[in-house]
Amino acid sequence: MKLSEAPIGTTVEVSRLNLPPSVESKILSLGFVPGTRVEVVKEAPLGDPRVYRVMGKMVTLRKEEAEGIEVIPIESVVPLSLAKPGEIYEVVRFLGGGMFLMRMRNFGINIGTRVRVLSNFRGVSLEINGRIARLGHGMAEKILVRRIG
Repeated sequence: MKLSEAPIGTTVEVSRLNLPPSVESKILSLGFVPGTRVEVVKEAPLGDPRVYRVMGKMVTLRKEEAEGIEVIPIESVVPLSLAKPGEIYEVVRFLGGGMFLMRMRNFGINIGTRVRVLSNFRGVSLEINGRIARLGHGMAEKILVRRIG
């Protein structure tokens, strides 16, 4: 997988670089060395550039640079928007601010909450503690989950 394809909020490990020599030396000096863990933190509103946490520092890369960095996912955490229907997931982290967290609490969604994904067509439909809730795609992208069943 390319670093540019890794979902926001996930952690990956750099496996190899496939960049022109001049760009590769810059990327290596920023800490993107094979074997290094990288967290995908956030992206600009139009998707480019993206911000990564590597070796304790925040680094911004353009999509064309990130496409030359091959990575391996090391966390089985994905945004709820990418969760498969019929599967059960546990909420592990939120990427939103205070208002977003309050809104999620109103839905009954907290860290550790188990949800069953019913559908991810035009948003995400969930079963939470016997209740059905529907979230928009943007909200579902800010909820990181781990599959448990």
